[in-house]
Amino acid sequence: MPTEAPVPKGHHVSDVRPAGAIPLTAVLIGTIAIQTAIPPFATDMYTPAFPRVVGDLGTTASLVGLTLTTFFLGFALGQLVGGPWSDQRGRRVPILVGGAICTLGAIGCALSPSVYWLIAARVVQGFGGGIAAAVARAVIVDVAHGTMLAKVMSVMQAIGGLAPMIAPVVGALVLTVANWRAVFWTLVIFGALMVATAAFNIPETLAPERRHSGGLRKSLAGIVEVVQIRPFLAYMLTSAFSAFGMMAYIANSSYVLQVMKGMRPLAFSLFFAATALTQVLLSVVNSRLVGRVAPRRLIAIGLTSSSLAILTLVLGVFFWGTPLIPTCAGFMVLMASQAFVFGNAGALAASKATHIAGAAAAVQGVAQSLAGALAAPLASAGGGTTAVPMVLVMVTGVTLSITALTIARRY
Repeated sequence: MPTEAPVPKGHHVSDVRPAGAIPLTAVLIGTIAIQTAIPPFATDMYTPAFPRVVGDLGTTASLVGLTLTTFFLGFALGQLVGGPWSDQRGRRVPILVGGAICTLGAIGCALSPSVYWLIAARVVQGFGGGIAAAVARAVIVDVAHGTMLAKVMSVMQAIGGLAPMIAPVVGALVLTVANWRAVFWTLVIFGALMVATAAFNIPETLAPERRHSGGLRKSLAGIVEVVQIRPFLAYMLTSAFSAFGMMAYIANSSYVLQVMKGMRPLAFSLFFAATALTQVLLSVVNSRLVGRVAPRRLIAIGLTSSSLAILTLVLGVFFWGTPLIPTCAGFMVLMASQAFVFGNAGALAASKATHIAGAAAAVQGVAQSLAGALAAPLASAGGGTTAVPMVLVMVTGVTLSITALTIARRY
């Protein structure tokens, strides 16, 4: 007989899932990771092909760049739709529909006769991917809770960290033997993999008695409700603001290291991969520490080390002429520190809204996307001339993240 999870204050018994009702297996975790890996694969595989797309479709670089923006707009919208929808209809149907829409969007991209068709198809691809990603995160909340939820989210972060390392390599290999359309045919295969693995490996994790009735109005009400849960909002913002600071590194490190410091492209690529690998390894360490060390303390450790890394970068940029080794060390520690922030903050936020896990997953996903979308242009405003905008974005991000964590401790 499964034991019942404690009933949170203000929730009904039907809102609480039975602990251990769905087995949490490595296959299930891997399948969920596939559903959430679409953004790096759909972007990092494709960006090296930009010049070829410009030439083949007879368009401009700015319009081709817009295909990235429209993908993320679709991805954000898909999360807002998919998460609340799954709270009403269960998880299986939305996650399968999301994967199918993502696959159809990739087919449309591969067959695009013009850049405008490509832009529209990227919206569809992102929309489907957003649905699948939001529902997949809700599945995690359905099957894991407490310490186990934080552990699983840390493992998911580790697996997710591998995608940005693998995607550019796959894209480069495809482009060496085929044209840019082959990249999207590869993404068609990835979309089919999303659907197949979800169909075979993800059971229905939301019991009918825990679903919410209603249509669009009820969906919007779920989103409004989740952002009014103060501890959820505080932990969600802790993660989002930390991502805001980290995105400054991702957006501007190539300018700082290659243009300002003269690092060769291969050396930069290896360093960039090393920072991602460090975050992956420490995410595994974090998953082992959860249960022995309180998640909030681990977040505090991560934000403290982030602050020290950013302090090094600030001193380097303003007083030391941006020296190479301290700058690289600051970047490395900043990236690695996120291993103690994202999984733990995400798990703590999700644990405050288990009765509307889909809406909560959607809000968290959109917040992360908006943080990255805002940080990237701000941080890269200095280009290869100055790193001041980058460090200002980093300082802002870590300061707001610490503030949000401080507020969260009141609850």
